[in-house]
Amino acid sequence: MNKIIMFTGGVETLSYFSKRMADYFVQNGKTVFFYDLKMPVISSKKVRKFIRQNDTILITFNFQGLSKEDYIYNPAVNTYIWQDYNIPCINIAADHPYYYDKQLADLPENYIHISIDRLHEKYFKEYYPEFKSGGFLPLAGSRLNNEKKLKKICERDIDILFPGNFTPPEFCEKYAHMINEEYAAFYLGIIDDLLKNPYKTVEEAGTEHTYNELGAVAYDDMRKVLNKMIFIDLYVRNYFRGLVVKTLAEAGLKVHVIGKDWEKLDCDKKENIIITKFSDSVTCMNAMENSKIVVNVMPWFKDGAHDRVFNAVLNGAVSVSDVSLYQKEEMPEGCGVSYYDLRHIDELPEKIKRLLSDTDNLQKIADEGYKAVLKKHTWDKRAEWLMDSFIN
Repeated sequence: MNKIIMFTGGVETLSYFSKRMADYFVQNGKTVFFYDLKMPVISSKKVRKFIRQNDTILITFNFQGLSKEDYIYNPAVNTYIWQDYNIPCINIAADHPYYYDKQLADLPENYIHISIDRLHEKYFKEYYPEFKSGGFLPLAGSRLNNEKKLKKICERDIDILFPGNFTPPEFCEKYAHMINEEYAAFYLGIIDDLLKNPYKTVEEAGTEHTYNELGAVAYDDMRKVLNKMIFIDLYVRNYFRGLVVKTLAEAGLKVHVIGKDWEKLDCDKKENIIITKFSDSVTCMNAMENSKIVVNVMPWFKDGAHDRVFNAVLNGAVSVSDVSLYQKEEMPEGCGVSYYDLRHIDELPEKIKRLLSDTDNLQKIADEGYKAVLKKHTWDKRAEWLMDSFIN
C-alpha cells in the first residue's frame, strides 16, 4: 500500500495524532491524503481522485469517516466510499468499545479494529466477534520542538500542571435518573462501587452488578447495557480529576490547569488553581515544556497508556500518575513517572512536595523517562508498527 487516507477537522487531539503519524508515513515513501471533515463536499471529490484501488488504505481514530457521515456514506445503498474501492479501514479506538456500540454496525467488510488498552482488546473480541481485531496499539507521545533544547527541571517556572477538561460529576449523574428511581439506584450503586474500588473497570463493575440483578445476559444484550453506562465512565474520571486538583490546591500547592470548566470545581482554595482555557495540543505541550511535574488521572484504562504521560516525559517533565498495568510495565517507578494510588489521594500533596524538594532526583526521573519514551512510545513508533502490520 502506497496511499493512505487520514482525517482532520474533527476532534483536535485526534487530528494531531494523525498528523504526527502522517509525517512518518511520508518520510517513508507513502502518500497521505487528509480528508477534512469540515469540508466534506470538496474532500469527498478529492479523495476519489486520490484513491488507487488495491494500493490505498484508510487509517482513522474513533470511527471518523466510519460514522455514516454525509458524502462519505450513501444511505440509499448502505455503503461507504471505502467499500466502492474495497479499501481496508483501520480504526484506532481511543475510547472503550462500549462507547461505539452504534458505530459497530454496518461497517465495511474490510474493517479492522485497533485497541489502545489490552482490556479493551479483550472486550472487543468477546463482545464484537463479528469484526476483525487488529490488536493492541497504545497511544503515544510527541516532543513539541525537536530542535529546541529542553529546559532543566530547575529552570522551569510551573511546579504542577494538570492538563485536561473538567465536567462536574453532578452533570453526569443526571443521566442515572432519566428512566426511574429503580434504574437510578442500580446505576448509582455501580458508581459507588467504582469510587470505593477505582482499580475496577466500568465494564467489570457494570457486568458484576448486571449479573447480580438479572442473572445471565447474552453478550449482544450486555454490550447494549454497557453502552448505556458511558455516563458512569465520565462521572468517575471527572470525580477523581476534581478530587486530585482540589486536594492539591487545598494543601496549599499551586496547580496550573489547562482545560474547560475548572472554574466549576468546588474548592475552598480556588486561588491556588491557575486556569488556562483549553485550546489545542500545542498549548498543552508548551506548558509541559515549562513544568516540573505533570499530574495525570488516567481515563478509565487499566491496561493501556495515555498520551498525557508520554507527552509530559518527552517534553522534559515528570509525570505523577495513577497506575495502569501496561504503563507501569513500560515505565516503572522512577522512569519518567512517579505513581500514586487513587484510593489514597490524601497522600498525594506530601508526595509531590517531596518530589519538588529534590530537583536533582526529579531531573534523574525525567531523564530516565525521556530515554525510555523516545525509544518506544512516539507516534513514529506507532506509525512504524502500522506499516509493518498492515501497509507494507
